[in-house]
Amino acid sequence: MGTRRAQSLLFLLLLGAASLASVQNLNCHKGVFTSIEEDPSSMFNWTTEKVESCEGGSFCQESLLMVKAGAKTAVLATKGCIYDGTQAVTYVQHSPPPGIITVSYTSYCEDSFCNGRKDLQELWRPAETLEASRAPSTSVPFYCPTCVALGTCVTAPSLPCPNDTTQCYQGRLQITGGGINSFLEVKGCTSITGCRLMAGFFTIGPMWVKEVCPYQSLPQPRKTENGATRLPVSVWRFELLLLLLLQ
Repeated sequence: MGTRRAQSLLFLLLLGAASLASVQNLNCHKGVFTSIEEDPSSMFNWTTEKVESCEGGSFCQESLLMVKAGAKTAVLATKGCIYDGTQAVTYVQHSPPPGIITVSYTSYCEDSFCNGRKDLQELWRPAETLEASRAPSTSVPFYCPTCVALGTCVTAPSLPCPNDTTQCYQGRLQITGGGINSFLEVKGCTSITGCRLMAGFFTIGPMWVKEVCPYQSLPQPRKTENGATRLPVSVWRFELLLLLLLQ
């Protein structure tokens, strides 16, 4: 009886150790990706051969930030282990079209190699983006310097702005964490007021984003086809209020 009991206890101990090891051994794809793309949905390759072993209670994560200005899109992405958070998938459109578009995606999962997304086809739809950014011919557009670059823009051509944009944006994003430490310069047309390209979101998975705007974005007046100036709604209301006060 004593021998059988000892064998049973030994078996339970071994089973518990194996279970503990299986909990601790979480393997995740690991990689860091930073690039400027013309068509991220078809050209960006998010695969990696590197593997990271995580501690117990961790998650596998894959996180992504995309910023489009003009014809170029900046892609900053990371895969690996993360030790805080809950299992979830998050997709945020921080600044929608028309004009500059900013999108982020984060996935936390708890199975080995579950962070295995290979491309961006489901996350980035250029046809919808182009359709939303198309400007009707009801007015003569204003122009903004337009570029997106890792580091600093070498050139920023002045491009016509789509309808429903109201001002020129010029700012820099500092992205750190998840193996990334990069600056991103962004210029272009937008309808966003102030330094809010990220719409108040500053964490994307393990990445932290700091936005700095050295120049204040000011509303730009448009001209209609007959040459008359058409002010943005907020400016027009302000001038109307001023006229009423002066009467």
